[in-house]
Amino acid sequence: MDHVTTFQLPRSEQRESPLFNGKIPGEIRDRILAFTLSCYNSPKAWDKDSSYVRPEYSAYLVADTSILQTCQRAYAENWFRPWMSAVHTFYLAWPGRRPKEPNTTPGFQRVLDRLFTAHGEVEIPHVRVFAQLCALEDGCELLSQILNLTYFFPHRLTVTIRHHDWYGWEEDDRLHIGAYWVDTCRFPATLHEICLELESLQRKRNQIECIADQMIEKWPFVRKDGMTMSARKEECKEDLWSGSSTWQGRRWLRDETKPGINEYFVKAITWKPNRGRAERLEPENLSVPDSFHAIISNEPSVSVRRLNRAQVPKDLAADETLRRLHEWERDDPGVSNSSDEDADSFRRLG
Repeated sequence: MDHVTTFQLPRSEQRESPLFNGKIPGEIRDRILAFTLSCYNSPKAWDKDSSYVRPEYSAYLVADTSILQTCQRAYAENWFRPWMSAVHTFYLAWPGRRPKEPNTTPGFQRVLDRLFTAHGEVEIPHVRVFAQLCALEDGCELLSQILNLTYFFPHRLTVTIRHHDWYGWEEDDRLHIGAYWVDTCRFPATLHEICLELESLQRKRNQIECIADQMIEKWPFVRKDGMTMSARKEECKEDLWSGSSTWQGRRWLRDETKPGINEYFVKAITWKPNRGRAERLEPENLSVPDSFHAIISNEPSVSVRRLNRAQVPKDLAADETLRRLHEWERDDPGVSNSSDEDADSFRRLG
């Protein structure tokens, strides 16, 4: 039986329950149930050496909904809480840059269909999209599949571009981003905010700041109802975080600030409806000047397999790690081709 679509209104007020007998104020009951039904990271954590592990994203989101099965009143008053507490997340990224079982638009559409059939228009507080630029800018088809979902009523949309989502990050290219998707995509009319999070290494903070300033000046977003959305510099937010320098079997020595650690800078720019703006600027492709420094490295990363074969300790700094690795390769004629094998494995990652 489909309990969502066949559900009837409560037949009992549940006066014997401590939640509903009047002894607990309604505001307190709401807080108890909101906390109980909030989504949280599953105890089955992802491998920390994964490119998609980051603050608030260490496992799949789960919720304990058993209290909704206790009685009809509990369900009728609280069915929406797990849905409302979750940040509904999509990945426009290659395998290895996303969890093994990410949200899909067909799967999410089925959920939206059921919710609309049972409850009518159901709002979504927050949707997040992690996007590689190659997926975001490729005709913006993948992003549009999300934006054009039926019965899709989000209030806030966050698009996050991670360090390894930028073009040429492997070679430490200067940051650049195209504007085609900004010009082409139309966003749901229910959106109050569009947030674009730009992330790179802390040493590239000035490049992020440069791109962000240009976005604020030159990038308007447009909702499906024609409303133009604009950003203000004073409303931007910044954050720092650190994580593993290893993912997809490679340790990125070039970018380490501590053994095994990369440090990141994140700039969040928020666009809001601008009812006073009648004229829409045409968005421009953005880049940073050539004066920004790039690191040229013959060996920006090495395979973990190669380091393990050389028995290089994990707690060594990047320079010492390379020194030990090259020393081992010189001393052992049987591994003379290991660096060539390593280069081949790096090319296969792309």
